[in-house]
Amino acid sequence: MTIVTLTSDWNKGDFYLGALTGRLASVSPEINLVHIANSIPTFDVLHETFVLKNSYRHFPANTIHLLGVMCEPTPEHPMVIVFANNHYFIGVNDGRFAQLFENPPYMAFKINSDEPFSTFMAPALFAKGVRTILENTFEQTTTACDLKRESIARVVYDENTIVGKVVYIDSFGNAITNIEKVIFDKVHKARTFTIFVQGPHLKIKKISRSYDQNNPGELLALFNSLGNLEIALNLSSLAQLEGITLASEVRIKFNNE
Repeated sequence: MTIVTLTSDWNKGDFYLGALTGRLASVSPEINLVHIANSIPTFDVLHETFVLKNSYRHFPANTIHLLGVMCEPTPEHPMVIVFANNHYFIGVNDGRFAQLFENPPYMAFKINSDEPFSTFMAPALFAKGVRTILENTFEQTTTACDLKRESIARVVYDENTIVGKVVYIDSFGNAITNIEKVIFDKVHKARTFTIFVQGPHLKIKKISRSYDQNNPGELLALFNSLGNLEIALNLSSLAQLEGITLASEVRIKFNNE
């Protein structure tokens, strides 16, 4: 049994899922298609890569992962196969792999296609990529290529300040940032601090261990199971009530008193 995962913005009611499922079944009836998420916000590649980055390692080695958000290739951004961390990935070579891996592989394999570019090539190319992996026909069906690089938001810090951004908003409206606990601990040095969320008005002066340490509606910050700083309103939606969005700035200022 081969596990193939899909992370996409394809609604269950769309025919896209049916078309892909049929294509994969034609490759092998032994394929088990697993939907990691099919409710990614439309065209939100950052959301897609965040979900997949924090999910794929829980699958067995050699699992094949399909990146289904904005997945239609173009001559400039072809569909590629990438092997990294003992997993296979198939997606458009537009820079998104730099968001998926801390150290992206340098090489990918472009899936060759004799068909002219059209508006719905993804299922056929996904299936061809899966077949290539299963039958090990890379020499016949792919061409080695470089992965495109795209600059991504990095945490900036010095001895007194950490500046990061919101990189993911979950279904409860909680904002997950790219500020990791290891960076916080490196700068903290047991000093008091203030966390400013999207400007000077939303302030937090402590790190909670869990949500239940706070009253309903209270603004809080904690390090989640991923090791990232998470900002939330307890039992409320921070994103909805405070207008927090992807790329909202989060700044931590440490005191020297």
